[in-house]
Amino acid sequence: MKMVSRRKNAKALSGAVTALILVIASVIIALVVVGFAFGLFGAFSGQGTVSQVGTATLSASGNYLIVTLKNTGANTQVTGALVQGSSATVSGQTTISAGVNTYSIALSGITSSLSNLVGSTISLTLQLSNGQTVTVSAIVTS
Repeated sequence: MKMVSRRKNAKALSGAVTALILVIASVIIALVVVGFAFGLFGAFSGQGTVSQVGTATLSASGNYLIVTLKNTGANTQVTGALVQGSSATVSGQTTISAGVNTYSIALSGITSSLSNLVGSTISLTLQLSNGQTVTVSAIVTS
């Protein structure tokens, strides 16, 4: 008698093909995770934003801006400021860390333009090291 073996399930994948598919899928997943972890996908990795919380004050005599900022991204630094269109120099390094924090930022080069604005609200722009700018509304104090 002749034994003929018939396969009832001829559509199944072989073990080698299944293993190859799993290896390829795991390599792709690993590359995607590494890409996001190191920020290689710039369009998809959020840089975060820095925004003002509450009201800020700007001292006309000492040129200190006291402002509460909310940072939803990585730490960044204040590199410059524009006060009513005039460039102001930031003295020292102010690092804006993640979360909501209050900062005292020393500005120089704007004393003469602020002395007659005590009590009024002005708009100024902070320039950050990550390329962003933050518009801040501040009350000028003496």
